[in-house]
Amino acid sequence: MFSDQSMGANNITRKQPVPNLQLRNEREKRGWTHKDVADKIGLPDSHTVGRWERGHSIPSPHYRQALSRLFDKSLEELNLLQSHENEIAPSPVEESEQVPASQGSSGFAQPPPRFTSFVGREHELTEIYGLLIRPDIYLLTLLGTGGIGKTSLATQIAFKMREHFADGVCFVSLAALRDAELVLPAIADALGIQGDSKLQPGAQIKAVLREKHVLLYIDNFEHVVAAAPLLEDLLRACSRVKMLVTSREALHLSAEREYSIAPLETPDVQQLPEPAALMSYASIALFVQCVQARQGNFKITHNNAAAIAELCVRLDGLPLAIELAARMKMLSPQALLIRFSQRLRLLKSDLYLTDERHRTLYQTIKWSYDLLNVHEQWLFRHLSIFVSGATLETIEAFFGAGEQWKGGDILEGVLSLLNKSLLQQREPESEAPRFFMLDTIREFGLDCLQTCHELEESKRTYALYFLAEVEQAAPQLKGPQQAMWLQRLEQELDDLRAVLNWLIEIKDVGLALRFCEAFGKYCGLRGYWSEEQRWLKAALALPRQPEPQAIRARVLRRAGHLAYRLRDLAAARALQEESARESRESGDQENLAGALSGLAHVLSRQNEIAAAAQLFRESVQIARQCGNGWVLANALESMGRFIYRQEGKVDEARAVLAESLVLARQLNDSESIARFLTTLVDLEIAEGNMRQAEEMAQESYDLAQQLGTRPLIALALDALGDIAFFEANYEQAKQRFEQRITMARDLGDVSTITRRALRVADCALAQGDVVQAARLIEENLESLYQQKDRAAIMTAQNIRGDVQRKNGAVTEAIDLYRGVLMQCSVSGDRRNRARCLIGLVHCLLLQEHMEQAVYLFGYMEGEIGSKARKSLYLAQYTDYKWAEEKVQILAAEARYAQARDAGRGASLEEVMKRVNCIAYD
Repeated sequence: MFSDQSMGANNITRKQPVPNLQLRNEREKRGWTHKDVADKIGLPDSHTVGRWERGHSIPSPHYRQALSRLFDKSLEELNLLQSHENEIAPSPVEESEQVPASQGSSGFAQPPPRFTSFVGREHELTEIYGLLIRPDIYLLTLLGTGGIGKTSLATQIAFKMREHFADGVCFVSLAALRDAELVLPAIADALGIQGDSKLQPGAQIKAVLREKHVLLYIDNFEHVVAAAPLLEDLLRACSRVKMLVTSREALHLSAEREYSIAPLETPDVQQLPEPAALMSYASIALFVQCVQARQGNFKITHNNAAAIAELCVRLDGLPLAIELAARMKMLSPQALLIRFSQRLRLLKSDLYLTDERHRTLYQTIKWSYDLLNVHEQWLFRHLSIFVSGATLETIEAFFGAGEQWKGGDILEGVLSLLNKSLLQQREPESEAPRFFMLDTIREFGLDCLQTCHELEESKRTYALYFLAEVEQAAPQLKGPQQAMWLQRLEQELDDLRAVLNWLIEIKDVGLALRFCEAFGKYCGLRGYWSEEQRWLKAALALPRQPEPQAIRARVLRRAGHLAYRLRDLAAARALQEESARESRESGDQENLAGALSGLAHVLSRQNEIAAAAQLFRESVQIARQCGNGWVLANALESMGRFIYRQEGKVDEARAVLAESLVLARQLNDSESIARFLTTLVDLEIAEGNMRQAEEMAQESYDLAQQLGTRPLIALALDALGDIAFFEANYEQAKQRFEQRITMARDLGDVSTITRRALRVADCALAQGDVVQAARLIEENLESLYQQKDRAAIMTAQNIRGDVQRKNGAVTEAIDLYRGVLMQCSVSGDRRNRARCLIGLVHCLLLQEHMEQAVYLFGYMEGEIGSKARKSLYLAQYTDYKWAEEKVQILAAEARYAQARDAGRGASLEEVMKRVNCIAYD
């Protein structure tokens, strides 16, 4: 094994061989040959087993452990506990026949065999193979957290590399070592070098490997990383040797090339493919394979697919965790998911051959934790409080504010945890790098916090830090910095959610209300309405404490606003009334203006038009007095929208809306500008100013895209869809409205879903598809009634009337139109009134009730005559012109001309009486 020259100087007289009868008996009891044993423990030369049994040599520590596991016997029971002084040496005859070092590679320890097929990692295998055959790479370290599959991957690579290295592969396991000084002896042992009293292990290894072309596969280096320079020393002396190392920590050698192992790919649980397609994800395939090892008939099905996918995602795609979960044969995937909070200790192996570190997920992570110094352990524990990780800036601010961190430069502590694979690093585009923990590791950190009695204090520090963050952000979300702050809060969203949930859980009503108030603007802009509503309800339901009344009033207003958005009008009214009352008591004029405006919106929906008008005007008056431009701009926009839609006063509405837009531009508030523009688009469309409408809609859409806020993008899509609709580009309009419906579903915005469905139905009707139009109305009508959305209900009934008329069911159409006209007489909805009048005139002409048709058309002319082309979309205008042409012909007769004139001068009440007296054919 050594060169003849070196061996000649160092021969030692050894004891004669003593046969190992215990080892032979265990083999023979099982009926195994020497080759059987060699194959089972990964030994290249089966003759070596015979030499062990005859006492001519003894197994290295690696093979002793392998034999112990194989026979399920202790080392003592197998007579493998000889001390160095009793180790068997070759006889004098054997000494004279020493094999030269160049011929001794058959004695190298080999990687342990795998008993399951290798799943996934094809890309990594190819990359690592390519790196190892490069002439400029001598030491490749596979890095990753415990349980990520470094050893499995390295073993697969080692078997693949055997043919590339003339002298093969030598496997060195360091898992059992506790001292860096034992690394070289372990390598020597794996190379088959027997103890030599005069040469140091390093010299012995160099003597053996100097001319060898071999791959040293060294497993589990992280706990003996102090020995890393010894590897570089070996590489300098042995130019044809390469090393493949697995470690949770980088070795920091100049010769080292690092290769980080990522978790196995997991699916998106929100968009799961079919069960068969799920098997293309390595994490899923591994889980299924491991379960099938115990339950041969197990398959992934529609019933268990979601649970399996959720398990793999929540186990971070860690192979060890997935394998342990799959071995829980008493629990189905669904049942295991229910118990997931106990995963660290629940997931354990019952396999005898499993390394102690890998018997439980808990022990795997604890192994890494125990290698940290005291300061690193403290930092690790407290970093686990962050749900989605943190930037270095956040970490420095968070820990720098207190006196607890005693470990020097915080950056060094973070980098140390990163190097030891306990932290991961993500570098989003245009954002600072974020340091985070895999969920399984984070759970271990939280468990350590609890054990050290630090959890509650750490959570409170964490809560106060993020409360300060949202309170700093809130005013910035109303000005020129809103895009930057939206992005900043989006990065911290999971942590913000966790803080608010915790404050509610511990019933800290003061902090919870402060958090809700500051967080509300962000949630509104991002469209987290349903989630925010749950928080607000929970916070407002907490027992009252002497918290500031003004804060509570603001949260009440926000809750009322959300209830209105989600069409819970009764709750919205009660909340806004309470907010207004408490704002008056506390003297908070800004919030009072907002609460009155919010209440006015509710009253308008509930058809209390006069009361709503009064509140809108009071809101604007108070907003002017308080001197806050943002509050005034929003109060003006709300009132302008009401004046146009409910009162029909176009010029007054335009002036009010123009003032609101000027204020928003002065504030550089992109969100308000985009929102106000969509209201003006509606007005310009109604006035037929399509060019101005298009410019405004496009500006609104561009601003919304820049901010990336879903509700704002949705509003802009509405405006663009309306323009396409009124320009008779029905296919494009339909696409816009369907996009809008999809976004509304994501936002939980039921009102918009149903209202945009009516728009799609109108598009279908204009394209002659009465079947689709009828289907859409029937699918959404019940929801409209549940929402008590009178305007939308009237639109739906008008569309139903149009469908019936086009299908020839004129009598049914008249009934529907008449019902709409009656509702319009109460609500003042001019657009729906015009539509149902056009429909009624058509029906009467079809039934040849000419005098009644001409009378109604005369009234309609007085309502919309000069504005018909502007206020009606093309299909409606076509219907209007058809009726006008018929009436012009009829009006040549005196009686019809008189009927037309009578209609022009009639009141709505007189028209209603006529309509109610229509006789059916």
